Amino acid sequence: MLIHRVHLLTVVSLLALTAGCLGPKRSDYVSKQGVSVADPSEEADQFWEAIQDTFRRYRFRLDRVDRRAGVITTMPVASQHFLEFWRHDVDTRDDLWEATLNPMRRWVELSVVRGPDNAWEQLSIVVHKERLASPDRQFNSTGAAYQYFGDSLPSTTGLVQVTAEHNQWLDQGRDPAMEDRLLRAILKRAEVEGERSRS
Repeated sequence: MLIHRVHLLTVVSLLALTAGCLGPKRSDYVSKQGVSVADPSEEADQFWEAIQDTFRRYRFRLDRVDRRAGVITTMPVASQHFLEFWRHDVDTRDDLWEATLNPMRRWVELSVVRGPDNAWEQLSIVVHKERLASPDRQFNSTGAAYQYFGDSLPSTTGLVQVTAEHNQWLDQGRDPAMEDRLLRAILKRAEVEGERSRS
């Protein structure tokens, strides 16, 4: 019976890994959209609000909102892990497992490019992905397990105490799948049609 369970677990694991490899290629995602929105206008007002509402819907907190410069950025937010089924700030299965196994966070940078007549001509989204790096703690007894995530254990590199000040967020590049998802959501909410392009 135990052997059958081990075989079943192995097969399920292989299927999960294979399914993750069958997702869209990085080049299939888009992060730019050609638009044609006169500014100032009621359409531009609705478009600008649709962008912010979409970010809020995906639980990103707004940081900088500068309509004149055509820029919106969000605060970094801890990424969704496996059990947080009500959240949607990761798009692929690989990103979901990565955020489950590692402390990850994401933040969004959106820009609207103006044309010569001051109309908005292109919408561009960049989703930045970062991973938390913390010095390794010395783990040399069973009692240390209870203090492993605290700041009372020394580090393996000689630090007497490892505190939050020693942690740092490492840039992991862009998240093209989430860029594509946000772009689609914004366009659907704003009901704007245009030519989508890869970057």
